[in-house]
Amino acid sequence: MPDAISHALASSIMTWAPGAPTLVRDAISLVGQFGIGLAVLLVVVGAWLSGGRTIGGFAMAIAPGLIAAAIAIVAVHVIGDLAPVSRPFVALGGTPIFNHAADASFPSDHVTLGMSMLGARIADRRLQWATVVVVLLVGLARVLAGVHWLDDIVAGAILGLACAWLGRAIWVVLAGRLRGGQAA
Repeated sequence: MPDAISHALASSIMTWAPGAPTLVRDAISLVGQFGIGLAVLLVVVGAWLSGGRTIGGFAMAIAPGLIAAAIAIVAVHVIGDLAPVSRPFVALGGTPIFNHAADASFPSDHVTLGMSMLGARIADRRLQWATVVVVLLVGLARVLAGVHWLDDIVAGAILGLACAWLGRAIWVVLAGRLRGGQAA
């Protein structure tokens, strides 16, 4: 169960959301559902630029992010199965701003995956920070939509960064073996 702050915030949102202006509801829906695509695009562009604009360089730059994303997907599903938490609209009996399955909400898979992709090699700090901002805006939109607790977003960000670190660490070992002529 979420903490008192998350619960109070979600209760207020579930009361506020139905009467919110259509433009606000549409913006929350757009960012909450599709903003993660922009984060992926930023990571791909960053990896392409960091890889010297070559296919081989791009593959070397994006690989740690892909490893991290795979770890993140597994971690989110394992945690969701072991410690299921009802989504705010289920627990509080409201209607979310956009349709969503009534599955486990903890941790946020969008935020976990988005932050994990930062495991990719992105030399341009502006693209890194832009990705972080987009992912956090996605998380905020999902809280405002009533499909996540604030706790889900914070946990997803922390878990995603841990996956990014782990993905990079695994890639360092694999890349070292590949360069040394050993099969990974």
